[in-house]
This record gives sequence, C-alpha cells and structure tokens, in this order.
Amino acid sequence: MTQLTVRDFRSQMASSFDLVDAGERVFIRRKNQLYTIVPVSEDDLTITPKLATKIEKARQEYREGKTISLKTHDDIDSYFESM
Repeated sequence: MTQLTVRDFRSQMASSFDLVDAGERVFIRRKNQLYTIVPVSEDDLTITPKLATKIEKARQEYREGKTISLKTHDDIDSYFESM
C-alpha cells in the first residue's frame, strides 16, 4: 500500500499508475479525504447486447407496472420484513 499527498501524486503520477498496474493499492490524501486509483477496462464501460436486453426487459416491466415503489424508510422496512 502506498499513500501519497496530492502534490506527491502529481509529481509521481506515472510511477503511481505503474504500481496500480502491478497490483499495489495507491491512496491519495487530499485534506481529510482519502482516494484510491482503480483501473477500469474498456469492457466495464460498454453495454453488451446481453446487458442491453436486461435493461430493456426492466424498462418494459416498469412500463407495465410490474415493479415495487418504496418511497419511505417504513416502506423499505416493511418490504424486507415480508421476505
């Protein structure tokens, strides 16, 4: 695990990405908040035909009223208690 300030990250950006690619966790501290670098593949950003089918099915179910609306905390609690 490597922890850097924002200033250090700016000056060591390339080596920080190399560490992440090698499996190391790199954290960047900005004020009181901690961030991390997460690699994302192109596949993570693509809607596959299989996922598009699932999305369309969910939209159709919503249009047909085959969904449950939980608007309050009590609704949520009641729903999960009924399971």
